Amino acid sequence: MAGINMVQAERIGFGGEKSRNYQNFEKLKKRVDNSTLLQLVNHENAVVSCYASWALVDREYPDLAAIFNKFLKENKKVTTFSGCIFSSDYVSNEFYHHYWAKVENKESDKTLTTLDSLIIYQNNPDWLLLRRALENRVYPKTYNPQISFLAFEQGLSEAIFYLSDWFKEDYKDEIFESLIKYMIKTDFSEVGTSQYFSVVEEVLTYNGKAVRQQVIKKLQQDKHWKNDSIRFNKLLKEKNIYLDDIYFPKYERISN
Repeated sequence: MAGINMVQAERIGFGGEKSRNYQNFEKLKKRVDNSTLLQLVNHENAVVSCYASWALVDREYPDLAAIFNKFLKENKKVTTFSGCIFSSDYVSNEFYHHYWAKVENKESDKTLTTLDSLIIYQNNPDWLLLRRALENRVYPKTYNPQISFLAFEQGLSEAIFYLSDWFKEDYKDEIFESLIKYMIKTDFSEVGTSQYFSVVEEVLTYNGKAVRQQVIKKLQQDKHWKNDSIRFNKLLKEKNIYLDDIYFPKYERISN
């Protein structure tokens, strides 16, 4: 495993052949007891550590939260190979998603709830882990101070949207201000068109000329929206914003 030094999915390459390291993982899971797997979780090689943790997930080891918390603190990365895609990922993400994929009822699963709580109470959590955690369920209001910190102090869009979906009346002004800040500062060519659309759509739920002007200014500066122009044009037209307002702003026809 350490020699290959890559977390390989079960099938890789154009032919979908079974990967060598996944076969090594299956052998490890069959032959090694939990005590040894726990030792391997602490292995100096992050790939070995990751596969050992997967084996403990598959064996339903009772204290997965302790392993996840360790990975979050260490912040180690591994090279990954899945299908035809090479990438890199944090060991904590690989561990979490190996468990997450096995859970049918994500809202009520106790272990997943514990893992999600560890994510939420991190400082600057990974965006994908935070998105998963906040999509899995609605949390008691006791979580809101921490989620509000992630949303309004750290400007994390996943937390902003969570509060907008479930507690908008409690945080209406703060949500608006954070959305505007996020929209202005974000280069959506790096984030993606879907996120761009979601942000603009949410901002435009707040009515008024000043709001629409902020959106127009962003669309003029960050033209990545054109990659999904049909969907954007439909949304903008519903909000009384037209292409002329974007391309010829001095002839703007927006009204209150």
